[in-house]
Amino acid sequence: ATAQAATTQAGTAAAAEMVSLRAVLSACADAALRGCEEVRAVQATSRADDGTLASTRKDADDPRSVLTAADVAAQKAIVSALASAYPALRIVGEEDEDEEGVAPVEDTLRRDLINAGAADAADDDLVPLSELTVFVDPVDGTREFVEGRLGAVQ
Repeated sequence: ATAQAATTQAGTAAAAEMVSLRAVLSACADAALRGCEEVRAVQATSRADDGTLASTRKDADDPRSVLTAADVAAQKAIVSALASAYPALRIVGEEDEDEEGVAPVEDTLRRDLINAGAADAADDDLVPLSELTVFVDPVDGTREFVEGRLGAVQ
């Protein structure tokens, strides 16, 4: 039984998809750039005369729980791109959208953005994809974004 358990564990470890941490970070950075494009598009087309954006509250009692079309569009772009690149990657989005309904897109994320300053490939780590989780906060500072105070938005 011990030999069988060891064989099963070895088989499971061998079956685990190993990924370059640098490549995953690069893909995340590229996905974030796609999210930024969505935020800029909403910002360019949705400002009211007073400079604010239309928004709703995720929690009616919490004025800090603001949600905009930019949040939704950016999260969808980021999650779709990452899920297409790494289907087994755990992704947790801040906005309570149904990630199951995110349509896959063609995987065109760049995996070499982080390599620019690296001395050599030996500096990269291979990690099991199953041990990674990506957290997506599409617009950090949504309330400030709505109010047009862009210096406080990330």
